[in-house]
Amino acid sequence: MIMEKFFLSGKEKMIALSRLIRLPNLGIIVLTQCLLRYCLLNPFLYKDFPGVQSTTWDFFILVLITLLIAAGGYVINDYFDVKIDQINRPDKVAVNRVITPRQAIKLHMILNALAILLGFYLAYRVKAISMALIFPFLSGLLWIYSAKYKRILIWGNVIVSFLSAFVILIVWLFEFFWIRLDPLLFSALIPDLQWVNRVFFAYALFAFLVTLFREVIKDMEDVQGDQPYDCRTLPVVSGLRFTSRIVSGLILITMLLLGYSQYLLYQTGLDYLFWYFLVAVQLPALYLLIKLQQAKEKEDYHSLSTLSKIIMLAGILSMELILLTT
Repeated sequence: MIMEKFFLSGKEKMIALSRLIRLPNLGIIVLTQCLLRYCLLNPFLYKDFPGVQSTTWDFFILVLITLLIAAGGYVINDYFDVKIDQINRPDKVAVNRVITPRQAIKLHMILNALAILLGFYLAYRVKAISMALIFPFLSGLLWIYSAKYKRILIWGNVIVSFLSAFVILIVWLFEFFWIRLDPLLFSALIPDLQWVNRVFFAYALFAFLVTLFREVIKDMEDVQGDQPYDCRTLPVVSGLRFTSRIVSGLILITMLLLGYSQYLLYQTGLDYLFWYFLVAVQLPALYLLIKLQQAKEKEDYHSLSTLSKIIMLAGILSMELILLTT
């Protein structure tokens, strides 16, 4: 496989590298954070104080940091999983096929070094050293996850789900530090802060739960490659049938919590959001639940994993509809 990289065309190498850094996932991160800023923060938190929000340049740096850390995490994950991936998804392996393991480590270090340096710049901008410490922590967490916790029962799934939720929370956290620089502005925004807090938390919880059951579904898909390498994922330890019940429970919890949110939206007159979530999220989630009971082959679980990502994207896109309330 090492020699194979010399025979790949330029297009094939670019495709393999885009898979290495999960380019579609990075696109979803950019979309999510932009929607949070331009569909939630700007029109609602700053509706009476236009122009006082964090600068577009600083926001761009925040998104770039998130992308660098995420891409670095994907690279180091593939570095540690190269043997497993040769069984689970041989056509998508990039390490040893496009780049060497040594190059993968160097790429990971460069991406994270840039992210951490830019993180210190943002910390300087908001005068909060704690902001700077977040990014080395996330980078280290991704390394530990890939090297160890991914192979420990449940822990790996929870870590990835937390990081998915943090993509949302970091936008709010940075904006909070920015607002805190001006005590008068902070006081003036207090009435709207509670509403924005609840909305951000709701989206973060949604991202956490959907990512959690999607990660477990991916473990069900990869059980064949995980078993020989002593990965103690839930399907390896407890079997596919028991894992299917756990995933079904997580999907039901997600649907119930979303249903409660829909009820609150309907009560406040936001019935278009109620119907959007019903059609774009709840019905696909119900279909996912039904198909999960019928899944038996690797291809079945791969389809369910893809559907889970679509459900996540549909939930994120709902932020655009919130603009209709302004």
